[in-house]
Amino acid sequence: MGSLRTGSLRYVGALACALAAPAWAAPAATYRNPLPVHLANGEPAQNCADPAVLRDPRAKTPTWYLYCTSDPVSKKERPLDGEKGDWHFHMIAIYRSTDLVAWNYVGDAFVDRPAGLAAPTSGLWAPEPAFLNGHYYLYFTVTDVADAHSPEAGCDKDSAIGVAMADSPAGPWVPASKPVVPPRRAGPGCDFQWTFDPKVVEDGSRKWIYYGSYGGGVYVQPLRFDGLQAEGTPRKVGTAWRYEGAEVVRHGGWWYLFGSTTDCCNGPLTGYAVYAGRARTPAGPFLDRMGQDLAAPRAGGTPVLFQNGNRWVGVGHNTVFPDAAGQWWTIYHGIDVNEPFFSAPDKLTRRLALLDRIDWVDGWPVAGGGGPGGIKKRPG
Repeated sequence: MGSLRTGSLRYVGALACALAAPAWAAPAATYRNPLPVHLANGEPAQNCADPAVLRDPRAKTPTWYLYCTSDPVSKKERPLDGEKGDWHFHMIAIYRSTDLVAWNYVGDAFVDRPAGLAAPTSGLWAPEPAFLNGHYYLYFTVTDVADAHSPEAGCDKDSAIGVAMADSPAGPWVPASKPVVPPRRAGPGCDFQWTFDPKVVEDGSRKWIYYGSYGGGVYVQPLRFDGLQAEGTPRKVGTAWRYEGAEVVRHGGWWYLFGSTTDCCNGPLTGYAVYAGRARTPAGPFLDRMGQDLAAPRAGGTPVLFQNGNRWVGVGHNTVFPDAAGQWWTIYHGIDVNEPFFSAPDKLTRRLALLDRIDWVDGWPVAGGGGPGGIKKRPG
């Protein structure tokens, strides 16, 4: 199989073999990054930060859904020159695909921020879809909860994890009235840990939820059977200064935690990347291939996705999954150095969805089959 390189056609033989079926047209054997993600009117979507993918277990034909952080997605969805007003933020845009390459808009998870759960100016970030107990769940970050759910009224950084349920991966979504993980204090007043970036997994009959970020670290905690409330004692699995955007999958008898990281001071345009560790249980500890703990003060991490000076920088916050044939892939966001901002005056970074193959080499994930977009070559 040919190497995968941004700027050139990419070979996706596994996808073509897995998804071809007599009832519908087989996808092309090649594709280009960024992925063609389209709005209902056919225009390209310009933003898909923190992408997450769910394969619909009820669909007869392999069908996947892509969920993106709340953001503007079209440069036309803004006030006309000289007019006052704000950009239109899609409250978790949802797209659908039958080949993992071409994605079409199906709607937003919410018309507006869930009343009573999120404050009027809160962000809804890092969506995490899951199929649990015969229902569809959508977990998400609430960057500022309503005062009723905060230990300190009037704060704007008391983040939490919310959830909504639906009978379809496209919705309509009905949000729960209470957070799954409430705001967590870091100090007095409005000093809170960052309760961001949910990820949910099942291990037999047990469910686990991961959350957290640079502000306090990444944690894992048991999740109540109904999926609506974290319970028990949280355990740190990613150190505070290094990791966010936890993605956790099971492969070959191991649980792998993918964490996105920056160099702390220069922002996502310089050092954002993805590293991995693995553990025998979802509770960790997650160690890299050198045996270093991702939660240690001098954190470990085996490199998976990182930039190499080409078109794509700020690569990360990925989702990892197998296709219908069992080949593994990752979708992640990246910033195009030729057009880094959706709106520079408004400080809106333009983060597009990129797809690359994951191979498992000596028990560790290797991205891109030799050279994904903006990533150095990995042994294959």
